[in-house]
Amino acid sequence: MNSSDKRQASRALSGPDVYTEVTTLSKKLITDMLVRMIDSAADYHSWSLSDDDGARLVKLIRHKQRIICSSFSFQLKKQFADFNAGNKPESADKVTRDWKKLGLVGATDAAEIDELEAIANRYGEAFREFDRSILKRLQACIKRPRASVYENPLQVKRLCESFQYAIDSLNLAVNCKIALYRLFADRFVETLGPLYRRIDRFLFEHGMLTEMAPARIKLRPLDGQSESSPPESFEPDQSASLLMLLQRFKEKSRQPTEQHQNLFPELKQRFARYGIDEYGEQIDQLNLIFKLIFEDEDLPPAVKQQLARLQIYVFITAIQEDGFLRRSSNPARRLLDGIIASEVEIARQGKPELSGANFLRDYIDKLASREFITIESYSEMLAGYQNFLKRNEAATRTARRAEAARKVMPLVKSRLAEITAALRIQGTSMILFEKVWLPLMVQIALHKGMDSEAWHQTNAMIKKQVWSLIPKSTEEEQKELLKTLPQVSHSLHRAMRSLKLAESLQQSLRDYLKLEQQDVVDKTAENIAAARRRSRSLSEQSLEAMQEEDTTEFDAMMQTGVFQVPKDMLEAFNSSKSAKPKKVNQVQALNIGDWLHLKQDGKGALGKLAWKAEDANLFIFVDRDGGRICEVDAERLGQMFDSGDASLMEGTSADAEKTQFSIMKSL
Repeated sequence: MNSSDKRQASRALSGPDVYTEVTTLSKKLITDMLVRMIDSAADYHSWSLSDDDGARLVKLIRHKQRIICSSFSFQLKKQFADFNAGNKPESADKVTRDWKKLGLVGATDAAEIDELEAIANRYGEAFREFDRSILKRLQACIKRPRASVYENPLQVKRLCESFQYAIDSLNLAVNCKIALYRLFADRFVETLGPLYRRIDRFLFEHGMLTEMAPARIKLRPLDGQSESSPPESFEPDQSASLLMLLQRFKEKSRQPTEQHQNLFPELKQRFARYGIDEYGEQIDQLNLIFKLIFEDEDLPPAVKQQLARLQIYVFITAIQEDGFLRRSSNPARRLLDGIIASEVEIARQGKPELSGANFLRDYIDKLASREFITIESYSEMLAGYQNFLKRNEAATRTARRAEAARKVMPLVKSRLAEITAALRIQGTSMILFEKVWLPLMVQIALHKGMDSEAWHQTNAMIKKQVWSLIPKSTEEEQKELLKTLPQVSHSLHRAMRSLKLAESLQQSLRDYLKLEQQDVVDKTAENIAAARRRSRSLSEQSLEAMQEEDTTEFDAMMQTGVFQVPKDMLEAFNSSKSAKPKKVNQVQALNIGDWLHLKQDGKGALGKLAWKAEDANLFIFVDRDGGRICEVDAERLGQMFDSGDASLMEGTSADAEKTQFSIMKSL
């Protein structure tokens, strides 16, 4: 389930139900933090106690851990209940009144009160945004119209009250209580940031004031001064202040987030507080640029999130390079414009898989690890982004095409098998159909569909091809055959041009078709002369399927390259090739015109290689008269060489046979 699904499921809860859930979650998380704090007490040495007193205190709180956690949880639950009921705690105008409610009334308790107030004041500023954000979201849960920050059950001061209540039953001396308050501050309050983020995010994801962005911690500088409000007497070193501020914003950019926020209003406020006012122009210009980016409804959120991480780097470059932003062709502006234009177009096309958001994320991760960012970095990033889009688009297109081919291939093969069934029964090689007609049918199915006119015309053309390769037995069929053969040859030529097959392969297949057609013509003449009808049933079956159709439309459709087969699909068409012969050198070294001694059915014969496939996987041999002797594949021919059933004629005998063959051919 993705984040949007989670948010939709979360919003099914009502506000009071969410309030109950957040109460339970807060109690659980705080209890876990208390347990970790107590477990870590043994290595804590900052509570101004002697080693013996420190050891006894550690032993005591470990022994009383369950009581401390239960008491804290009880007080926290009560504060959530008071908030829900609208019960207001006493006014905090007088500092001591809040602590007196917890029993701190004696004069000896002044040190304890001072310690608790110091903790509340020290961390109140750091978590101020969370105090306000969580308070508002809790109000939204129960629809409470008014509440003060102090009423927030999770505010630092309220948590200090709960802890004071939890250890009150231990009957400790004031110095031991103060020691525990310091442990609480350093090991519990100091780590409240993740707790606040978790609670604030929980309420946000459950639909409580989603228009208000999740809060952030206000970091305190190392000298203890609040970053947001330095004292009036504080005169900062502007260079040091600038580095400190920018470093903190850079740290934010290094952490990928699901949110995107315009940093420049906040950056301007921070600069003003430190008296840095010389970069107002750059901040205002970049504020406008990124404001328009974040308000662009056509730009996907994932891209906005990554561009938001670039804000501080563009600002650093702008203040380092004089006139950087005034140049309309500056690399950073070209980078932003290029990314936005591409991503908006991708989004409008509805093709999110082509987005370069992942590239941006990975590149900015690398960018954030660099100590210095130069102007060239933006040009490099844009070039890398554009190259990624090209590669990603090509890869996606290839994957889609391959997937479509895988789906349509079985259907096309099944249809082709139906059409060529008669040839398979006859034992005719399928090389023409595997090399030409199958790829063409697949391409037409993908581009035009299997209900298109192009598909039906191609099927009719293949049926005519099949019919033309079956010997006939009547003079009427013979006449039709002689009229059809040139049409078939021309259509095959057009189909090969449309597929943009290699010229060498086209020539090889044309030669093969001539031999096949000559063989059909010869056998047809023999059938008629001897009145044999062995091919009649096959001929009639295929003749019924063949329609009297003009091939002009098919030929016109087969424009050069219109159905060119992409390289990535060739493997699918070549997957049915037979294995390479073992006798590679001897079989593949054969050239057209070579004479062989061949043995078939125990009888010897001389055969001339009249044709071989371009990939040397099929061979046709003829006798002295040009009549076909045999058609064998490479594997079978290799076996014949191994067994001695085939051997190459060499020397004067081969020359004599060639001469005699030439004479017979001329006659």
